[in-house]
Amino acid sequence: MRSKLQIKSKRAQIGETLTWIVATVIIILILTISLFVSSFYIGSSKDISFSNTTDTFASKSFFSYLLTKDSDGSTTYEQLKKQGSLNEFNGNLGKRIFLDFYSKEYGKVWVGIITNRADSSGNLASWPNDYFGDRPKSMEQIGSKTPFPNPGVSEKIKLNENKFIELALKKSE
Repeated sequence: MRSKLQIKSKRAQIGETLTWIVATVIIILILTISLFVSSFYIGSSKDISFSNTTDTFASKSFFSYLLTKDSDGSTTYEQLKKQGSLNEFNGNLGKRIFLDFYSKEYGKVWVGIITNRADSSGNLASWPNDYFGDRPKSMEQIGSKTPFPNPGVSEKIKLNENKFIELALKKSE
């Protein structure tokens, strides 16, 4: 015959086992519901894609370029902020960095000053420079919210309330 202690011990084991079984079933239900909700949210496309909005190496090159010091000890950023355009030092340095390294991967490379004001065509106004020329019109789409078939990347650094220095890279068409 079994003692009362053995029967209580067996009932405790059964109770604990049932608790774990119920908890496991609840967890499985929660996971199943979350899978159905996420598949419903994604919709029928079942395709999740990410847009390439930045080129890490180009970004780091651009920031390093802006921190490069001239023989007088001023950085490229300080020169651009003060002068408002590329000079011989930072223009030639920009050509060596960006045209030499990035023109193979990107067909169009431009570094220059832009404003936050739109010109007559609705694009950001930019100043041509002797090193990169006019900002190509095909680069106007870079950084816009609407998708475009020919991707590119753009980095803008604020110089003052109205001016920015921009690196714009765009794949060849």
